[in-house]
Amino acid sequence: MRSIADLAAIPHKFPRKERIVIDVQISAGWMHAGYPIMGHTATAAELVNVDIAKIKDMWGPIHELGHNQQRSCWEFRPHTTVYKQPVAHPAMTLEEQHKRAQEFSKGGRNLSSWDTWVALETYMQEKFGWDAFKKVFAAYHQMSNFPNDNKGKMNLYAETFSQTVGMNLCGFLKSWGWPIEESTEEKLSNLPPWTDHPMVQYG
Repeated sequence: MRSIADLAAIPHKFPRKERIVIDVQISAGWMHAGYPIMGHTATAAELVNVDIAKIKDMWGPIHELGHNQQRSCWEFRPHTTVYKQPVAHPAMTLEEQHKRAQEFSKGGRNLSSWDTWVALETYMQEKFGWDAFKKVFAAYHQMSNFPNDNKGKMNLYAETFSQTVGMNLCGFLKSWGWPIEESTEEKLSNLPPWTDHPMVQYG
């Protein structure tokens, strides 16, 4: 919970405790975020049994706790819903990551294909680390009057992240199909471009 709060750039002490309720029928999926978080009965053991928690990946509960701290101003539906590190999930092996990036590139780098695991790849770059995300999310706490459309939100994110890390990320984000506008590129033209980003290897 401390790590989730740190990433969201919010105080560690939440206004209320987070709750996870296990039931035989829930409103969506295997687990879903909200207050309370809901999960199917089969997930109960990993939540209350320390021995099972040590050998299972805990992806579900951590993922949903992350969902509860997301903000719509840095979310681009239906492509993304949360930016949290997927530790111990089989879909995030290096082989799977490489395969997804390669297929996305071969498929024309279309925003319509930028969703779920593919979208998460964009945020998995190692160059700037978690501190950069924390600073970006903290910067959003100082803003208001956010764009309502994905294009506007994505350009604001590109501008905010670039300014935070002191590097022009337009080329990197365009390689993931983001609709970066000329005005955004002009605003960031004084920053050095990130020319050796991970997507360069895919042509």
